[in-house]
Amino acid sequence: MILRIAFKNLLHKPLYAVLCWLLLACSTAVLLVLISLNRQSREQLEKQIDGIDMVLGAKGSPLQLILSSVYHLDAPTGNISLAGAGRFMQHPLVESAIPLSLGDSYHGYRIIGTTPAYLDKYQVKPASGKVFSQSMEVVIGATVAKRTGLKIGQTFAGTHGLGEKGHVHEEHQYVVTGILPLTGLSLDQLILTPLNSVWQIHETVKSHDRDEHDHKKTSEEAVISHEGHDGHEEHDHHEEAAEKAAPAGVPFMAMQPAKAEQQITAVLIKFRSPLAQLQLPRMINENTNMQAAVPAIEVNRLQSLLGAGTEILRILGWLLAGLAACSIFVMLVQGTHERRFELALMRSMGSGRAKLLGLVLSEAAMLALAGIIGGFLLSRAALFLLQQEIFTHYHLNFSNAWKITAADGYTAAAILAACLLAALFPAVRAFRLNISKTLANA
Repeated sequence: MILRIAFKNLLHKPLYAVLCWLLLACSTAVLLVLISLNRQSREQLEKQIDGIDMVLGAKGSPLQLILSSVYHLDAPTGNISLAGAGRFMQHPLVESAIPLSLGDSYHGYRIIGTTPAYLDKYQVKPASGKVFSQSMEVVIGATVAKRTGLKIGQTFAGTHGLGEKGHVHEEHQYVVTGILPLTGLSLDQLILTPLNSVWQIHETVKSHDRDEHDHKKTSEEAVISHEGHDGHEEHDHHEEAAEKAAPAGVPFMAMQPAKAEQQITAVLIKFRSPLAQLQLPRMINENTNMQAAVPAIEVNRLQSLLGAGTEILRILGWLLAGLAACSIFVMLVQGTHERRFELALMRSMGSGRAKLLGLVLSEAAMLALAGIIGGFLLSRAALFLLQQEIFTHYHLNFSNAWKITAADGYTAAAILAACLLAALFPAVRAFRLNISKTLANA
């Protein structure tokens, strides 16, 4: 009876009711989207660094090194010598070390030179085909296979650089030997190949560049031969100075030093004991030309950097919720004033004060519950629409969007409590209604 009357009272002023519902739904949606994004991004970020205690790479930003080597979101900080990294990869305190070489891509998807241990780390095996076993064989992620249409046995050529445009290495064809299952990790958007594939391609490019340089140098010598021995010495001096001025580290594997030295981009390292966490990163950063980045530290730093923007959106959501509660307050105050004669009549017909109190609170509760349900559905629709873009650009899979957590429940309870609190004053006003005085003025 009370609920039926409360529902009809809300329908009596539909515009007010819809406005309050819309404000509640929008505020609830904003808050629930932020809760879901924070929860799932934290889970995804922590899941991908599981089993990685340190990343070894070129000097630069440690956060950039983590983003490029673990999450494959940024450009590499440079290359390091495989021989130089080898002494840390074989260190007694290191349990496992997985080398990575970046530099080429296919339709924007990164081609990663590595070892089968990279797949073992994520405990993933090809859903079809087999793991690469020799140079120029590749295993592709599920998203790569879906969007490029590559099948087992097909060949393709990589593009220089990490973008979709660049020089295509047509003379070197990769062959697909395996397709990975959908994992929800950055692995879905990667193309994995042996390290030798990367070295083979870029050693050929480097040799071709040297041949062109030698041909050009021979032509120049024919022109400047009249300058004599002093001219040659000056030319050698400038060439030697240019070599010394060359950068120590460069982003892509194609830009290798003149020495036939194998290089890699990074190494994913897992320690045998916590003692290594205290010794190795500091030793590497202070005594070598490489850097050691700890993923757990950098992920916390990344989340703290993003926390300011999230906090602003959270404040906006609560402001909307407060505005909705104020709208409910105004609507109920005005409604109880307009219906004071009806409320007095109900009291005269035997309805107790508690029923009048419950009637007003029921109106607020109905609006609040409708707003919370609408906000939940709106938030999940927003997450569904954002999911593909987030996965494509940030490699984060939000497949558990419909999961209701304790934080969602606390938020819904807080919004419901705010609405009931806003309705408390008009409810008490109805509770204390003077029957005789109200009916006398009717």
